[in-house]
Amino acid sequence: MTKINDLRSYMEALDNKNELEIIHKQVDKDKEIGPLIATAEKKDRGALLFKNINNYKTRVIGGVLASQKRIAIALECEPNEVKNKVAEALKNPIKPEITSKAPVQEVVIEESDINLFDIPIPVHAPKDGGPFITAGVTVSKDPNSNRHNLSYQRMQIKDKNKMGIMINEWRHLKGFLDKAELLNEPLPIAVVVGPDPTIMISAGFRYDGDETQLAGSLRGKPIQITKCITSEIKVPANAEYVIEGVIVPGLREKEGPLAEFTGHYGKLWESPVVEVKAITHRHNPIWQTLNGASYEHINLGNVLPREPLLYEKVSYVSDNIINVHIPPYGSGFLAVVSINKGNPGEPKNVALAAMTAYVNIKNVIIVDGDVDIYNSADLMWALSNRVDAKNDIFYIHGAQGHELDPVSNDRGIQTKMGIDATLSEINNDLERVVYPEIDIDKYI
Repeated sequence: MTKINDLRSYMEALDNKNELEIIHKQVDKDKEIGPLIATAEKKDRGALLFKNINNYKTRVIGGVLASQKRIAIALECEPNEVKNKVAEALKNPIKPEITSKAPVQEVVIEESDINLFDIPIPVHAPKDGGPFITAGVTVSKDPNSNRHNLSYQRMQIKDKNKMGIMINEWRHLKGFLDKAELLNEPLPIAVVVGPDPTIMISAGFRYDGDETQLAGSLRGKPIQITKCITSEIKVPANAEYVIEGVIVPGLREKEGPLAEFTGHYGKLWESPVVEVKAITHRHNPIWQTLNGASYEHINLGNVLPREPLLYEKVSYVSDNIINVHIPPYGSGFLAVVSINKGNPGEPKNVALAAMTAYVNIKNVIIVDGDVDIYNSADLMWALSNRVDAKNDIFYIHGAQGHELDPVSNDRGIQTKMGIDATLSEINNDLERVVYPEIDIDKYI
């Protein structure tokens, strides 16, 4: 079995499981890569490796974490073990190890030679505002300490050495930038592309420490990191690319639109600007990308890293939690919790706790244990049969959500909703009809 420690060994593991497909035909990076990745995801095909791109020698891979099966391969576990493995990583972080032998620095492009247009960064969806880095992990450092942070920010390529970067105001990176701008100083960052997939999974966490430690726990050993060429930031040594730069203090420019996890194109935003100071990469590098508004986008940013935190929050207020789920079809805004209700008011308390698990969570549905929270039809059945709108639905007005939520204002202010879809006390003696399941083939 392939031991995974970088993108290339992960690709080998995918290939061994028939989860990697190679596209040999020549493709246009702006017209074909995004639609092909989207089609592969809809049809449950494997990750796609593009080996022949018009006007480029660099290979591009997409959709590497676009299914639960591929995520399980990345974590070297079974699909039904993913949630628990991610939850355990939060409890047992492993510090990274610093190395000076970094494959990602085999090739160094200095500031005077930088041209981002030399990299096959795609225009993914038809109405995207230009090429965007979508699978890049942003590594930043608190200006007042050595604390590192990993996160996702979309980055629009604006010039050969300039990118727009959207930063949500509740991000740790926004706090770092605020400190730097108070001093009118640039904030160094690094954009990591093509790392060990545990780095990508961990970057989606809202974690007060260094997410590289979570990646180490997921991998079962320390992640190798190395110092950037132009700053003190430490980055994964085995990544494919690192783009080093600084966020310019006080400068804002229009950035967008991009196909976002909400399933809509985002707005044009007045966003900070990154000046690129160096690019390093491996020999014969691979550019990794992902489609906006895809399962991979939603799962990495809103589902996989959030469910353990959701379970932790709701379990604090109730000992009767059965399971939790943030379904991808809800864009990360919907949380579903199943409970063995012990008190008529318990579902509302649990819903309130769920809203505090993560800022994105806007709508919370609480159901009984006889409802399959992974089955949208079952969930709609509970909403149709067990909800009295007057008594079972409540609202929290003026709460902070996500700025990209179509119902929020530009600062994410919105109304959050809790729904108690458990069987009422009036009819708690009702029993759901369940037929035994029988293998029909035995009767044919």
